[in-house]
Amino acid sequence: MSASEDKQLIRVRLRLLDLLKSFFAQEPDAERMSRWRGIFAALAENRIQPELDEGVRQLQQLLEGKSLEDIKEEYYALFVDPYNEQPVELNASHYLDGKSFGPSLVQYRQLFKDSRLVKENDVTEPEDHLVLMLDALATLIEEEAETEGTKEQQATLITEFLLPMAQAMKKQLTNNTQADFYLSCSIFLNGYLDLEQGLLEIEL
Repeated sequence: MSASEDKQLIRVRLRLLDLLKSFFAQEPDAERMSRWRGIFAALAENRIQPELDEGVRQLQQLLEGKSLEDIKEEYYALFVDPYNEQPVELNASHYLDGKSFGPSLVQYRQLFKDSRLVKENDVTEPEDHLVLMLDALATLIEEEAETEGTKEQQATLITEFLLPMAQAMKKQLTNNTQADFYLSCSIFLNGYLDLEQGLLEIEL
């Protein structure tokens, strides 16, 4: 792969990570939903990887058929509602250890430290929150051309933390009849992480 092709691939990966973060960072708004509709209309014209393509197809259909209020209500019910007896957690340790702030968080913090990543002081979520891990992956991708070892750290982050969490979260959402939009987001997330894992296996 030429240097220009490599830079283009990095740009695509970072854009997809930014898109994935936008699903889970906060309740959607009109601007974000408009952006999603445009992105998925464009993505639907391509074929990349089966699970990723399925997530794209579902999300395009749902974004055409659902209102902003529908998706906001689903987000609240899954991630915010204090009366939900089975909330969808966004911390990896919840899925890996059966509880948040479990041993895997300690392991991830070591990876975070070894990768020379720094959490901003105003961020209250633990390091293994899905959005923060996706942000960490994006930082490692940005640094891979200049910093030795970042591809190995990317592989560890994906294989040991992100992908197991995403698979478990998708399983939980599959059993929730009121979570069609975020189930599709989860399918798209799993497809993307599978793609990243395959790419890194080729490069390492």
